[in-house]
Amino acid sequence: MKHLKWGIIGTGMIANSFARNLKTTDKATLLAVASRSIDKGKEFAGKYDIPKIYGSYNELLKDKEVDAIYISLPNHLHKEWSIKCAEAGKHILCEKPITVNVGELEEILDVVKKCDVFFMEAFMYRCHPQWAKIKQIIADGTIGEVRAIKSTFSYNMGMNLENIRMSNPAAGGGLMDVGCYCVSFTRLIAGEEPIKANCVGYIGKQSRVDEQTTGILMFPSGAVASFECGTQVNIPTNAQIYGSKGSISVENPWFATKGTTKVVVRADKEEILSIESDEELYAKEALMVAEYLDARQTPAMSWNDSLGQMRTLDMLRADMGLVFDVEK
Repeated sequence: MKHLKWGIIGTGMIANSFARNLKTTDKATLLAVASRSIDKGKEFAGKYDIPKIYGSYNELLKDKEVDAIYISLPNHLHKEWSIKCAEAGKHILCEKPITVNVGELEEILDVVKKCDVFFMEAFMYRCHPQWAKIKQIIADGTIGEVRAIKSTFSYNMGMNLENIRMSNPAAGGGLMDVGCYCVSFTRLIAGEEPIKANCVGYIGKQSRVDEQTTGILMFPSGAVASFECGTQVNIPTNAQIYGSKGSISVENPWFATKGTTKVVVRADKEEILSIESDEELYAKEALMVAEYLDARQTPAMSWNDSLGQMRTLDMLRADMGLVFDVEK
């Protein structure tokens, strides 16, 4: 596995989590950070002992020592900077959701293939070993045929219209920010793409994005999934899988990290599984890039998986009536 030298574009909340985790492993190097505010860049670099600081994203792309770029920018900027990274010959880990819509992702993939670089949507939760175990339990028939999938991811950030998560021009809203986790989890468990999507959400008069949303997906197998997401109310995180013979409850679906996490399987009897992870979650994500570098994509979040994800989000937004300014 190649020891990659990383650069980060953006210095927001998730970039901090990525940097903090990456510094816990000796299998990768955090070499550079770029921010449009040099002061923010210096502050960020100081926190994580990053040797190189750039006051523009383009400057970072010119650094020949940097192998891979982690893009942690608002959603509407993902396409632009993924393409620029690819054209600069940099391997790419781009925050979720990978783009605003599936058309943008198709544009990125055309460039990624031509430039022959690694590209992955940064759904870090997919890199945790609990999901391989859960998929195996389902494949073994322990809970029978999957019939229903339920999940929640909702928090209360308050009516902060300055935040990109409450911005229509930045392609924000509950579905794109955290509902995408529920959709991704649902598709992973179903093992197929939905044939029908229904979505109801409150679109704020000031924010012009969905602030609280409920979605339903139907799959060819007959499995039905429901999820709740939002940015204005705290709802306990939940991920449940119900089969014809039993069920699976995931204790920490989105942020399971280094150490032990629990999965409860109820079939003939109740069994509590303890699943170990030897790396912090975002570090594991970065190391997966290195592990699958030559393949240019990873099984945990393949290009086709991201395409299916964006098509599903597009279907849900269409049913809800949410259109972003960048799409007009």
